[in-house]
Parts: sequence; structure tokens; C-alpha cells
Amino acid sequence: MRERKWDFIPFSFYDTTGMARHLEKRAEQGWLVERMTNLGWHYRRTEPRRLRFTVTYYLRASAFDPEPTEGERTFHDFCAQTGWKLAASSGQVQVFYNEDPDPVPIHTEPALELAQMGRMARRALPLQIFLLLLGLWWGAAWVWSLFYSPIDLLSSVYSLATGPIWLVLALWCGADLICYLTWRRRAKKAALLGEFVPTRGCHKLLLAALAVTGLGLAYILLADRRPGFRLVLLAMLALYALLFLAVNGTRDFLKRKKAPRALNRGVTLTVDVVLAFALMAAVTVGLFWGLHAGVFSGRPAAADPPLALEDLMGTADDRYVTDAQEDATVFLSRREYRQHIDWELARPGEGVPSLDYTVVDVHLPLLYERCVEELLRDRDDWTAETEDGEEVRLYTYVAADPAPWGAERVWRRWRAVENVPTGDWLLCWPGRIVVLEPGFELTQAQMALAGKKLAP
Repeated sequence: MRERKWDFIPFSFYDTTGMARHLEKRAEQGWLVERMTNLGWHYRRTEPRRLRFTVTYYLRASAFDPEPTEGERTFHDFCAQTGWKLAASSGQVQVFYNEDPDPVPIHTEPALELAQMGRMARRALPLQIFLLLLGLWWGAAWVWSLFYSPIDLLSSVYSLATGPIWLVLALWCGADLICYLTWRRRAKKAALLGEFVPTRGCHKLLLAALAVTGLGLAYILLADRRPGFRLVLLAMLALYALLFLAVNGTRDFLKRKKAPRALNRGVTLTVDVVLAFALMAAVTVGLFWGLHAGVFSGRPAAADPPLALEDLMGTADDRYVTDAQEDATVFLSRREYRQHIDWELARPGEGVPSLDYTVVDVHLPLLYERCVEELLRDRDDWTAETEDGEEVRLYTYVAADPAPWGAERVWRRWRAVENVPTGDWLLCWPGRIVVLEPGFELTQAQMALAGKKLAP
């Protein structure tokens, strides 16, 4: 039979009622809390009992104190006189239990409890508001991209996975802030009547946010195919864990050595800053080394190109190099190909054709038209100013005859100012969209060949 138990429930700082009810349930199951850390609560087995718990804050305490201060011990003695025994503490958090089914509360004045919670809020809320704004910013950007740039978003494993994390972070921060402000407003009114108002936090929503974060990271590790990317992500997670353990380990070691609060805080913060910069430098150096050595790249290489310049030109030139990259998720894939001659290998005055194209395969039909619209908007922000001071677009797509390509729909890019066509095309087949940008004018025969090669 186990003699120790651990659980992790990230209660809101103000939800003292929720914490107390949880500890009472554990006591009825035969578990009494004995230690509280940043990683959870630790229990020891006891006889199942119906105990009353209360959670309060002693604001003069600190997580860097080697032992309870004189004022803290006086507070504990005062609580013991009314039957409240100290079960565990962590910094300013103090947990007491009482065997009396209807004990005298530690705080008899609601206004004092309200003032105490207000001081805690002034310390905790700035970070929560910052996270709320950060989550709203990136979450809104993710939603905007989902509607207006689905190809960029849904072809990237990283972008697809991180969006829900930002959204659920913003949801938790906003809901928790609203719950606290609602409780505070009600508690102010009740304090005038000498009444307490129970708290209710959003720890289940925070657990959901942590679960979404874990699933997002797992999806990135399993689905991302960039060479070496898993190694980089795992290394960064390991370094963050090392930083967390080193900082907490330093603080706890100095507490065991009875180091004064000021010394402990100074040394721990120094270790935190120095180690953070050292780990950041290590990650940066590792990234540059990996990119230079070819251990990993920004995007994974794609399969062999379906269309090559030698197919269109009828001749091969071994000076050409082909770049092929691919992004893919369960929703769609994007493959980009570029075939060109490096400028130092080109002969003076030689006209060197090139070939660039992007193949987008849409696996979810309802996304297809949005992807077409995204590509049709490409270069809409490329503008110029006329002699009259009017701002006009440089390029626009104009519908063209799809027959030569064997496609369903075709658009050709035009230079809007001169009203002349370019050599760029947008080709559509069921489930596939291709942006073709050859560096030369295609003949009818070349169009037919390109359509045959690029069709799904």
C-alpha cells in the first residue's frame, strides 16, 4: 500500500475555497497534505477523517526563508489556539486543518481577507494580463490566417499546433480574470454586511490549457519532418527543464543551509539570469552550427519535381540546380520547386531561363476555394503611385482559357499598370492548385506538357 501521494491541480491564487474543499476530500480518502511545491502537492497516508481546511496567505513570508520567521511562528501559535494546525506551507501560502466540524475561522473580518487577497492580486495579475494580451494577439492572428491565409497556416505543422495553444491560454487568462473580478465585486458588497463569499476559480480550464499545450508539442514532434527539428525542440524543452530545476534546486539547497532570505534571493536570481543567458547562447550557437553543417534545415525537402526545365526545353544543362521544399499537414500540403543556374556559372550575355512553381494539394474540400482566393490575392499589396498620385496595384490575375492546360480553371497574371500579361499562371484541378512562374513565354505545346505533368 502506498504511503505517499502526489497530485497537481493548478488552483487560481484567489480560489482558497476550492483548495480547502479539495484538501478535505483528500483527507476523507485518507491523505493529509504535508508539503507543497511548484510541481504539486504531496500527501502522506493517514486514517480517513473529516477535517476542515482553510488556506490563507501570510504576506510577510517568503519562499526564500530558511525557516518560519518569528512573526510567522506567532501567527501559527495564534491559529493553534483555536484548533487550527499547520499542515503545509509554501512561501506565503499557509494551509491549516481543524478537527472541529464547525471551527472558528482564522479570518473573522471579511474586509481583512479582501485586503489580503487584493495585495496578492497586485502581484499576480500583471503577469496574467500580459499573458492574456499575448494570447489574444497571437490567437487572433491565427484565426485571421485561418480565414485569409489558410495555405501558410494549414501547411505548417508548427503554425497549426501553436494556434490552439494561444487561444486556450487567452481563454483561461480572460475567464480567470473575470472570475476574480466578479468575486471581488461580490465580496466587497458582502463585507459591508460582515459576510464571506466563497471563491471559485478556473483550474479545470487551466488543466485543459496544459493538456492542449502538451498535445500540441507532441503533434509537432511526431508530424514535423524538418531535418533535425525534433532534436532542436527536445533540446530546448530539456534546457527549460534544466533551468527550472537548477533555480528551484539552488533556492532549496540554500534554505537547507539556513542561508538568510536576502542571500538566498540574490544567489538564486543570479543563477537564474546567468543560466538563462548561457542556455540561450548555447541554443543560438547550436542553431547556427546545425544550419551551417546541414544537420537540419528550415523546411523539409520535397520529392522529385513533377516538372523540370528539360521537359519544357527539350535539352538538359547540368549547371542547373533544383531546390525542392515541402510543408504538409493532414489538411493540405505545399511543395515549392525552383530550378535555376547560379549567377557565377552563367555566361556573360547568356539568357538563362528559370522555372519556379508551387503545388498545393488540398485534402479537405471545404478549404479549396479559400486557398484559391489566397493565391489570387498574392501580390495585392504590391502597389505603385501614378503621376496623379493615385496608388494602383502592380499585378492582377485575369481568367484565361483552361483548355491548353487540361485544367478546370486558369488565371494569368498581368501587369496592371501597363495592362500586359506576364508569364505567370494559376492552374486549378480538383484538389490541386499550381502557381507556375516560368522565366520565359510558354508555347501551346509546353502548356499542354506542363498541364499533363502537374495535374493530380
